[in-house]
Amino acid sequence: MAEKTILVCDACGRPAVETVTIKASRGNFVKDLCATHVSELVAGARKPRPGRRKGVVAASGASGVKKSSARKPTGKRRGRPPKKTP
Repeated sequence: MAEKTILVCDACGRPAVETVTIKASRGNFVKDLCATHVSELVAGARKPRPGRRKGVVAASGASGVKKSSARKPTGKRRGRPPKKTP
């Protein structure tokens, strides 16, 4: 006996045409959506820009040196404080 899996929209129950993956709050979520809900989801969306994020691109003229974030040194030590001897 053969079985057939039919995907239905997670929002309304109609047959699904797309399965979308949503990345949010440190996790990946998958939803099956009908054509109406896919168009609603895409209506306010934008395409990601190609390339790397700002602050990671190598400086022009520099040989393989990455730009660091725009933080100024505050003079404070970072990390674990030194042990105190009794």
